[in-house]
Amino acid sequence: MKKIVCVAIVGKGNNPLFIQDFSSSITDENKLKLHYIVHCSLDIIEDKPGSNKKLPSDMYLGLLYPTEDYKVYGYLTNTKIKFIIVVLDTSDIKDSDLKLFFKRLQTLFINTTSNPFYKPNSKVESKKFLQEVTNLVPSL
Repeated sequence: MKKIVCVAIVGKGNNPLFIQDFSSSITDENKLKLHYIVHCSLDIIEDKPGSNKKLPSDMYLGLLYPTEDYKVYGYLTNTKIKFIIVVLDTSDIKDSDLKLFFKRLQTLFINTTSNPFYKPNSKVESKKFLQEVTNLVPSL
């Protein structure tokens, strides 16, 4: 059973760059709920101490908040790109594993956005990126 149900990357202006659901039994209602959870986590990221510093010493923000069914974790880059993952509440995941996952996800994002044909601050629609993220999700 997959622990991660959603991966989101949000731009500097809080615009969604990438949102993908990984739950096997996702309905339209659950999909909307996950998008809402990701959106709500943006407020928490802005309120986190250290997220307004120019260069945070640790980009991993940890647990942003739990819901009834999920836990939401965040990661903030020095360019204010936000990485958010939503995991099942029953999942017991170590912070070290989450940090490693976020670093790998950031590396995939950097490799994809370094493409000269990528328009900065636009949605990531690369099939290769989606496939690499899909391959990365079971590693957690």
